[in-house]
Amino acid sequence: MKLQRYAMLVLPLVLAACSTFSISNQWKDPNWPGPPASNVLVLGITKSDTTRRIFEDTFTQQLEAAGVRAVQSYTQIPSGGASAKLGDVIKSSGADAILATRVQRIEQKTTVTPSGPGWGGFYGWYGGAWASTPDVNQYDEVTLETTVWDARTQKVIWTVTTQSIGTSNIPKAVQQLASTLIPKLKSDGVIR
Repeated sequence: MKLQRYAMLVLPLVLAACSTFSISNQWKDPNWPGPPASNVLVLGITKSDTTRRIFEDTFTQQLEAAGVRAVQSYTQIPSGGASAKLGDVIKSSGADAILATRVQRIEQKTTVTPSGPGWGGFYGWYGGAWASTPDVNQYDEVTLETTVWDARTQKVIWTVTTQSIGTSNIPKAVQQLASTLIPKLKSDGVIR
């Protein structure tokens, strides 16, 4: 009985620590002529400079490891989205595509796992009823939107929505997001 309670307490923590991103929606422009991008400007849309830098550095490193040239936007665009400068940055970077990610929403979710009372007559039921309070877990589900734009035409060529369990370990979460999206970008022919 104690082992079962321990497992029920630890399991949600283990699952949250191992959470990955799942793709829930995806669209690719069927009329986009290509070719797959070989140079990407990476934009992290967030009010936190630290989170932006972690996101852009991680995606740039992972894209380069996958054989695609990439540059972080924070090196040339200050916080706050100075869009007037963005066109100049895109031109000077030589980017074929712009990859931008933003938080679409954060929803607090609650799971309740009831555990029934034990059997074995009234005494077994009575003891089990006291010991069988339900497990209640609350967590944040984070939904991100990642969009790739054609730098020449300024049109969306690919967009995806992903979900994951919220975490305070931003570097690990961004690594997981990159590990989910970069292979998908390659297989969809968006990047080379």
